[in-house]
Amino acid sequence: MPPKHSLRIPQIDASLDKPLNVDAPPTIYGTTLKPEFATAAINLAIDFIKRSQSIANQYLLFHPLTLFTISLFLVTYWAINLVFPTNITATSVSGYLYQFAVVNKHALGSGLLFTVILTSFVFTLLSRVTDTYFKSKINEITEANGETVFGVNLKNLIVKDSEEGKSKQLQNTHIVVYRETPIALVTVSENKALSSPESLVIAISSIGCRKVYTKSGILEDLLDWTMIRTRSIAKEGNYGNSMKILYAVYSFDKDTKQVLKSKGFKLIQAVKVQDNRILGGLFGLKTELWGVQFRIEQDK
Repeated sequence: MPPKHSLRIPQIDASLDKPLNVDAPPTIYGTTLKPEFATAAINLAIDFIKRSQSIANQYLLFHPLTLFTISLFLVTYWAINLVFPTNITATSVSGYLYQFAVVNKHALGSGLLFTVILTSFVFTLLSRVTDTYFKSKINEITEANGETVFGVNLKNLIVKDSEEGKSKQLQNTHIVVYRETPIALVTVSENKALSSPESLVIAISSIGCRKVYTKSGILEDLLDWTMIRTRSIAKEGNYGNSMKILYAVYSFDKDTKQVLKSKGFKLIQAVKVQDNRILGGLFGLKTELWGVQFRIEQDK
């Protein structure tokens, strides 16, 4: 019997921290989820979650509650330590402020220093909160070997002649490859709970691209692909003419929501994050469900 590792299909380089291979042909193409892209696919899906975590950190740092807390500390500190001398003689406002700053240079400097330290402490604290939340989302993917996102067990997919390699679900993932490196993907699945014989409902499980290509229009292309794929699924499954695509996005992800709007998606509902009281309760972070509905035109 050959060694176990010899049964595994070699994987396309999936390191997201490495630059693209400039020696590779500058070709770009789309492909389904083939076994050799399994590792790259799960890495991309996880990277999209980490990107959301980074945006969440910025959102929390500049949240009104955070800014109010830091500002309150600074104002309180200065109110206690600043001196307002009455013997200052100045012929202009700028002259008075200059002399005031000279008299209180220690209190002003120490107040700003403590504010920087407090901001760093608050950012670290908030980062730990988001890290705990988003790490749980990543663990859900890795523990299921990507099946919760892609509908197939990627650990089994990379084994030669596996049953996963024959799964129709592989057709529901679209990977964009540039210079022989996967740079973007989208994966969809049927929402069987909401679908009916008259209407097909498709959910986007994951969508995104490498950060450097965010503004290139590739996300819009991925959404176009989801509509094309949805029509194909509807025809294959003999559904009615009505179709809907759903995607859950965080309320702080303004760039993604702007892309969704440009492709006709509309906000359906927004619900506060339930599995983290600090993010959902204290900071009001929400998960928004966006959707677009369209129909297949009957041939005349």
